Amino acid sequence: MSSHASPRCILITGATGGIGGALAPAYAAPGVTLILQGRRQDRLAEMAEQCRALGAQVLLEALDVRDLDALRAMVRRVSEQHQPDLVLVGAGLNTAVGANGEAEDWDDSRALMEVNVMAALATVEAALPAMRSRGDGQIALFSSLAGWRGLPVTPTYSASKAAIRVYGEAIRDWLAPEGVK
Repeated sequence: MSSHASPRCILITGATGGIGGALAPAYAAPGVTLILQGRRQDRLAEMAEQCRALGAQVLLEALDVRDLDALRAMVRRVSEQHQPDLVLVGAGLNTAVGANGEAEDWDDSRALMEVNVMAALATVEAALPAMRSRGDGQIALFSSLAGWRGLPVTPTYSASKAAIRVYGEAIRDWLAPEGVK
């Protein structure tokens, strides 16, 4: 169990929008280190300014999570150097069928699966060795109600969120005895 009631070092992927963008300032406070990842350096800089104004120390990691090798290397480095006690896997995409019922665009669906599933798994895989070795840490994965009941306008998104839901259940039960939540 962490020596702090609240996490003091937090890695957030997808910190420039959506859930990650909302959680970064929510966690920003004096004594907290935020490691913010996003694709766009300008948006990261804006988020860093906002979080620093709230008293947090902020480190930036600009990269596209679809580059799985770069993502894994970054998460490993950050995990070893800063030992985040919370990793928020917030990077994600959505897509939908066309307005006239056209199928989802293949390239958009592929990118969504790369980000929502493969990048999430790569983040967890890279963060786990440091957490397991110290017997402490927490990983937050974001699913959706669409992961329980597929939505007809967002089939690929629904599939990705079902995958993350089940993956999260499996690793929770596997890692709990080791102190990783």
